[in-house]
Amino acid sequence: MRSTLLVTSVLGAALLAVFPSSGAAGAAPGDGTLKVQATTGTDQLAVTGVSVEITTCSAGPVLATLTTGPDGTVTQTFPSGCYQAEVTSVPSGCELASIAYIQINVAPDASPVAGFQFRCA
Repeated sequence: MRSTLLVTSVLGAALLAVFPSSGAAGAAPGDGTLKVQATTGTDQLAVTGVSVEITTCSAGPVLATLTTGPDGTVTQTFPSGCYQAEVTSVPSGCELASIAYIQINVAPDASPVAGFQFRCA
């Protein structure tokens, strides 16, 4: 029994060495990361709590609703393709100072950013 477990452990370790994990749970080889960034002012200060809905460029159903964190950003992995990011909720004391939606092309070798500018009191 112990030798069977040892052999299984060694084989498992060998497979991991040959076929390492991609690091992103559920990410397929053609997936890319879409980043949303919300800032205010000329110093580009982070805006926390901005909600953004992600759809395909062909205006399909909402695929995800992302909310910016303390650094004013949020990222998520999507299959390669054209996406639209649209601001749907603005934190109290702030107003959108840029266009409410942006089209972004996601690709495995690119790092697209949907950047939104705000005016905050």
